[in-house]
Parts: sequence; structure tokens; C-alpha cells
Amino acid sequence: MTALLIAEDDTALANLVARLARDAGFETLIHHDGAAANACLEEDAPDALLTDLRLPGLDGMELLRTAKRLDPRRPVLLMTGYATPMNAIEAFRLGVADILLKPFELEQARAALARLKQQLDQRLRMTQLAEQVARSQGVAQLSANAAPMRQALELAAQVAGTPLPVLLEGETGVGKGVLARHIHALSARAEGPFFALNCGALPQTLLESELFGYEKGAFSGAAARKPGLLELAAGGTLFLDEINSSSPEAQTRLLQFIQDKRLYRLGGVKPVNVDVRLIFASNRLLKDEVAAGRFREDLYFRIQVFPIAVPPLRHRREDIAALAEFLLARHAREIGRPMAGIAAEALQRLTAYAWPGNVRELENVLQRAIVLARGDRLTLADLPPDIADTRVADGMPPAAGSLLWPEDASLAQVEAAWIERVLQNCGGNRTRAARILGIDPATLWRKLKKEDSPC
Repeated sequence: MTALLIAEDDTALANLVARLARDAGFETLIHHDGAAANACLEEDAPDALLTDLRLPGLDGMELLRTAKRLDPRRPVLLMTGYATPMNAIEAFRLGVADILLKPFELEQARAALARLKQQLDQRLRMTQLAEQVARSQGVAQLSANAAPMRQALELAAQVAGTPLPVLLEGETGVGKGVLARHIHALSARAEGPFFALNCGALPQTLLESELFGYEKGAFSGAAARKPGLLELAAGGTLFLDEINSSSPEAQTRLLQFIQDKRLYRLGGVKPVNVDVRLIFASNRLLKDEVAAGRFREDLYFRIQVFPIAVPPLRHRREDIAALAEFLLARHAREIGRPMAGIAAEALQRLTAYAWPGNVRELENVLQRAIVLARGDRLTLADLPPDIADTRVADGMPPAAGSLLWPEDASLAQVEAAWIERVLQNCGGNRTRAARILGIDPATLWRKLKKEDSPC
């Protein structure tokens, strides 16, 4: 159970917040003075802290410092009726997750507690994913929420136990290689070798020798016999990516091998019997390549016995959040920088983006973001401008509500975002907002007019 420490000197308010927190899934601990709450942080190590800014004994800022000193990743929700831009800035610098302004509506409190619980749940998932990555050497355990990908996985599971060749078709970067490994892992050949070859990455003169091997003296530089990948993968699986890029000569030899289950090394005269499972992939529809005369029709009919369409990432948005978290855990481990998760606003932008480069592009974006991240959670500021919110891309703080901005944000930027947040919480009531901000309504009016000015 996730434990939330509530530090609030108003007994009735503390009990109300505790009830809302329990509804959100928290176990609650309540203390009415700062010293007792500080001792609870030291001794009980709650998962999160919700504290009033003004408390008898130690104040909320001191509790925030203690909470972050003991566990820098512990989220803190600050609750106050005396917020100013200056103490808000200090709270954000110390790493506060959110600020709840008094007096607040029940729905505002519920939403803030839900965000806090979501952040903690994500942190737990990231810990579990990191352990999974460590056990599996970074190979994903495939699952899907999107219907097109679920169908692909169901087909993969059905064909895995058979010796049939499989044809994976989909755009570049959709994860055809990952699905090929998944099929191999589900098959009776799982203990055997798995090799992969990108047919489009090799000069056509080398492709045949890589596949079929060669005998000593077969060509200039062939100083010794070398087995090809078909032989090396015997008892296991060979994945041939971008098969549509293979030469007519390689296609002819592959067709002969599929028919006879034996091969001839280049320069060899003795047949070699090989038992290997073949999985093919193409980033173009092979039937269109056949129609255009770029791919042998007889080979096409041999390898498209069991075709599986792998959908692009834009057609499986329901899977992006889980996929992003897995890739974050894997690459954070490789880079040596543990991450606690992805901020909700950043995850929303990742999900909304079209991903023309598919999973490969998502992977590259996350690797870059891990290096750039200033904290242990990826935020909008860590994402490329074409993916992140435009205000963040222009160097402005994000919309009020996210409460995150770059370290180099100016006081004017922070103040403007804070005024907007307070106005939102007050339903646009400037008189009430001015009272909470500690300024008179005329000053607030001047500040808002200055923000609206085009100059």
C-alpha cells in the first residue's frame, strides 16, 4: 500500500484530505505539527508527503527539504493559502510536485491526489521494468492494448510452434525485428541460435556469401572456409530483414534452399543439409514488388505462407505509454542513469505525436531525453521542440497546472505562470486571486494588462 504523510494543523481539514487520499488509493499518516511530521519522515519513510506551508514547529518548506534529502525521488504536494511567486519558486526549485491552493474545491484536491498517486504508480512500474530489463538483457516481453498489434501478437503466437516461414510486413522502424525474436522465443527452437541479417544493409556482392558461406579459394580473399548464417543458425532461427532489397541472384538461391532444405557454399560442390526456421521482413508490400518485377513471384509464394502485418506506431497509440516506459527503463540502465518515469504532460505529447519513424524514432527521442533530463523524470523540456508543447519549445514555462519549467526560467515567466494558475483556481475571480497572491486588485490588473500587451 502506498503511504502518504499528511502534515496539516487544521484537524478537520487533515481528516478531509485523508479521506480523499484513501479514496485515491493511499494509506494515510496524519501529523498536526512540523516536528512530529519530520520525525515520521525520518522513521516511517512514507512514499509521499502532503504538507501545509505554515505549521507549528517546522514549516512546510523545512519538511519539503527533509523529504527530498531522505529520498530525492519522493513526491511532495504543498498545500497553502499563503502562496506567493517567491515561495512558489523556492518550492519548485526544491522539487515540489504540485501546489494546492486553499480554499480549494474537492475536485481540485481529488485531481491533485490522483496525479500524485499516478506519479508513484509510475515510479513503481519503472522499478519493476528496470528489474525486468536486467533479467532479460533489454528484450521486451511483448504485449499490446491496440487491436492491430494484439492481432499481430496473436498470429505470432499461433505460428511460433510450427516450422512454417513467416513474413512480417510493415514500415521501417515498427519493430519487426523485435517481433521476430518474440516468435523465436515462443518456438520449440528457443534454446537454439537466433541470427538477424539486414539484406538492404549489405552490398549485393556480399549478401550471398553472408547467407550461404564460401569454400576456401571461392574468390579472391577467401583464405579459408566460412559457414554462412543459414548454417550458423541451424537448430534455431534466421531473420532476414528487408528481403525486398535482396538481389535476383540471392533470391534464386534462397528459393532453392527453401525447396530442398540444403545449400551449397559459394565455390562448393557438396550440399549441406540445414534445419533452420526462416522469418522474413519487408518494409514494402511484396505483392507490389512482384507486380513491379523487382521480386521473384515463386519466392514470394514460398515465403508468404504466414504473413503478419505489423502496424505503425501511429495506429497503436494505446501502446505508446507502456512502450515508452519500457524503452526508458532499458536505455536508462544502458546509459547508467536511473529514471523514475515520464511526467504526465510529456507522456501526453509522446502519445499525440505521429511518429513517422515509428518505434525506432521513439527510442532515439527517449535516449536523447535521458541525457538531457535535469531530474529523474522526463519532462516536456527534455523533449525535442517538434514533439514538446510549443510554449516549452519557445523557452516559456508550460501551461499552468503542470508546474514545471526550465531551470533558467526568468522571474517574470514564473510569476506569469503562477498568476495564471491562481486565476484558474479562482475561476477567473480577480479580487479573490489578488487576495491569495498578496497584492491589490489594481496591481494584478496592471500585471495582466502587461502580459496581454504585444510589446
